[in-house]
Parts: sequence; C-alpha cells; structure tokens
Amino acid sequence: MNLFLIRHSIAENPSPSKSDLNRELTLEGKNLISNGIKFLKMITPDLELILSSPYIRAFQTAEIISNSFDNKVKLIKENNLAAGCSTSSLIEVISSYDEQNIAVVGHQPDISNHISNLTSNGNINLVFKPATIAKIIFESKIGYGKGILEMLITSELFI
Repeated sequence: MNLFLIRHSIAENPSPSKSDLNRELTLEGKNLISNGIKFLKMITPDLELILSSPYIRAFQTAEIISNSFDNKVKLIKENNLAAGCSTSSLIEVISSYDEQNIAVVGHQPDISNHISNLTSNGNINLVFKPATIAKIIFESKIGYGKGILEMLITSELFI
C-alpha cells in the first residue's frame, strides 16, 4: 500500500471571530496546493482515495486534490482524522479500506507524529509545512514501524 500524508495548505490566521474548525484556505494556500498537485500526480497518477480531516481547510485542500484528478478519486470526510488524531486512529481508519493508493489530508503535529510512528520507533522530528507531501509504503498491512518513508516533498518546491 502507498500512503500519502499531506498537510492542509495555508489557511486563515486564527481569530476569535471564527472557530479553528472553520478556518479556510487563503488564496495563497489554494495556489500552493494546486502547484503541489503536479508533484503528487508524478508520483501517483492512480490515486484511489482521499481521506480528509473534517476541518474546512483540510477538506478544501482535499477537494482541490480530488478535482485535479478529475474527481476520479473517492473523497471522504473522516471525523476520526480531525486535529489531534492519534496514529492508532489513523491506522484503524485506513485499515477499513481496500484501496492501495490512499492520501490523507490532516494537520500538524499529527502528520509528523504519524510519519514517526509508522516508519520508526517514534523518534523522528520533522518540520512539516503547509501543503507538504510524504509518501510511505507498506509491503503488507499498515502498522507501527512497518512503513518506509519513500519520499518527502516540501512545499518550498511548489513556489
């Protein structure tokens, strides 16, 4: 299985007038992820499923990705992937699907924690900026320490 972990793109700054759940992507964020999709399509032209946090900025990022694949990719808003998602929750969610090329759009520090937990004994410290993409491959079932971090594409390349 190929797992693509993607941090949502650049969002509005936190504000007392808007809940964190409802923060939207900025125009810069929309452009950044649109540019990043070119790299994603080069490494996986056959993406099958996108699972997204229910937060607006994550789902908007996931929609932009889905649209770039001509909506041939299943897009699912998954409440168990909200900010603060544990790696065990991520594993449980992904294990309920049969697809082999799955993207997950989520948040920091969750994404870095997932990469660390899925590819090592949990001691990796990553900077994971908005719209960054990681590819982890699993030879069999997804699980703690069973993945290989094959690729990390930082969003600085997208500009």
